[in-house]
Amino acid sequence: MQKNSIMKDARTYADIPPEGRDTPNGYFYYPPTQGIQILFLIGAFFSAIFLGWLISNIAGIQSEFASGVIYFVFLLVFFLGYGLWVSLVSALAFSRIKWPLIKIIAKVFLRKEKPFSINDFLPEREKLIEMMVRIQKYSRTFLFTGWILGILGGLASLFMRSSMNPLLFFTLVFVSSVIYGHLLFHFGRRGYLPFPEE
Repeated sequence: MQKNSIMKDARTYADIPPEGRDTPNGYFYYPPTQGIQILFLIGAFFSAIFLGWLISNIAGIQSEFASGVIYFVFLLVFFLGYGLWVSLVSALAFSRIKWPLIKIIAKVFLRKEKPFSINDFLPEREKLIEMMVRIQKYSRTFLFTGWILGILGGLASLFMRSSMNPLLFFTLVFVSSVIYGHLLFHFGRRGYLPFPEE
């Protein structure tokens, strides 16, 4: 996820000020330094482990397997959310940058037409800003995984032996997963999680 060079060049090309920029497609949040992003990424990962431990202890789960399932729910919210984000960004990058690049390369080799400048390889400035906003908005995949895995984890909790009322246990797992997904989306949308890039 080494994004700084590409995204820094893109932000410079698109004339994005450090405080971000309001656009017709939504607000673009100027990401913090890569060091801060890595800290948030590590924190997000260990938060999943902490939540698994916390919920298991609050519920008084009596099985190691059942406890592992609870850990797995939060880890999946993180990893599956990131995986879906990567997929959406890859599809967007291909349609907006890689496909036009392939067309230019084809022109160079087939028609012997040379591009005039590096800008020929980049989308128009407004399209680039729109793309960067969409990349941040695509972090809503964490919302999706938080809700879906909250429901699935909650249903699984109904079959676990614990010292907590089953309905209360379901609610605890579901609400915790949804809140965790919302927090990941909140920080991803504001640039605190590294942009997923190949």
